[in-house]
Amino acid sequence: MRNMAPMLIVLVLLAAGVMGFMALRNAALDRRLDGSVIGLGGLPIWLKDGDIAVKKSHPRLSPKLSDLSHRLLPLYDIDLNDDADDPETSQEVIRQATQRNIRAKDYWTKLDDLPSLVLLPKWTSGMMLTKVAHDETLINPAFFPSLFRQMRLSGLRLDRAGADFVTDRLGTGEKYEVALFQAQTFAPDSLPTACREHTRFGDGVLIVACNWSDISHETLIVSDPDLMNNHGLSLAQNAGFARALISELTADDARPVYVDTSPGLLTSIDKGQAERRDYTRSSSDLARFFDYPFSVLWSMLMLVLALLLWRGAKRFGPVLSEDDRRIEQSKTAAIAAKARLLRLSGNDGQMVADFVRGQVLDLTTRTFGPNLGEAGQKRYFDHLARRDAGLASAFHASVDELITSGPNMPRAELHRALETYRHLLERVVDTHEPARISETR
Repeated sequence: MRNMAPMLIVLVLLAAGVMGFMALRNAALDRRLDGSVIGLGGLPIWLKDGDIAVKKSHPRLSPKLSDLSHRLLPLYDIDLNDDADDPETSQEVIRQATQRNIRAKDYWTKLDDLPSLVLLPKWTSGMMLTKVAHDETLINPAFFPSLFRQMRLSGLRLDRAGADFVTDRLGTGEKYEVALFQAQTFAPDSLPTACREHTRFGDGVLIVACNWSDISHETLIVSDPDLMNNHGLSLAQNAGFARALISELTADDARPVYVDTSPGLLTSIDKGQAERRDYTRSSSDLARFFDYPFSVLWSMLMLVLALLLWRGAKRFGPVLSEDDRRIEQSKTAAIAAKARLLRLSGNDGQMVADFVRGQVLDLTTRTFGPNLGEAGQKRYFDHLARRDAGLASAFHASVDELITSGPNMPRAELHRALETYRHLLERVVDTHEPARISETR
């Protein structure tokens, strides 16, 4: 069980790392979508330049509904149900066409909270990746009837103008030339009873205004998102019409427009309001702990952990096997047993003599190399005498005294001679040796 603890710690860290990576990946994909050609990253900037107050959704901010005038909701999901079971619908195609999922319950709550302007989806993720407007990057019109049923727009039909630009002059006061490529409009004869025509474009309807009995506010639905996305704002006078439309909706309301690019419910109601509304949270809320600036902290933590693991493995080497541990323990036990036997037999002097003899041999080996025997020790003392004759003579005498007479010395005299030896050895090592000898002999 003790050996399982490191494995469990590693598994937990790996799981946390995977979760952090997925959360960071999802956050990066969201930012990438908003900044892409089909995203709405440029619209808030454009509206602010026209003195229209704007607040963009942020996963860590919950603005009050009473502080907002309208909600601008881009829809990238072509199936609002969590568990679509249509046998004739290709789930892989839906996954590729849907860039940001939103549940039907959250969608209707958003519409009930604020007057909203909804942008229908038009392009698949292929448009975001290739930045090429082509028939292959358009969402298949066959998927829209199912989406319209979920949006309570049954019977509504979309028309596509084909691979060409369609232009029209729009606006209640000043007219703006609006141009749309692969223009996507509602068929005028297919509008549901709950909806009315708001803005016409060519032979179709670009914007419809819908009122449902259980929804508190009117909702405008734009058939073609190119009217306001990053790609469309650069065409003709689309940007001017988009700003005029938002300005007309807000009228004299100075409160900001809420550009809601989040699939979840982030807005909050006033605490003094009598009505209570409970918002459900999902696993996506965990991503807030890995969003900036927490992502930087997690990255630093993972780097420090990796450095510690690497340093530990580099400094202490691989884990010893059981056989290696037994050999090490056997050597230690043998040395301890020999020392205990010498103490029990009263041979402390012999133990000291062996210790001193080993240290002198170590000094000789460090200076001239191994396997020199007594000749090497004599050569070492001669070498030491040429540098400091007084120290060499005193150290040689102390060594000879402990080796030859140590086994027969009384305990008090042995301690005195050993202390003298220790001081002399420190002077020799500090003054004349390139490195200290091992004290573990």
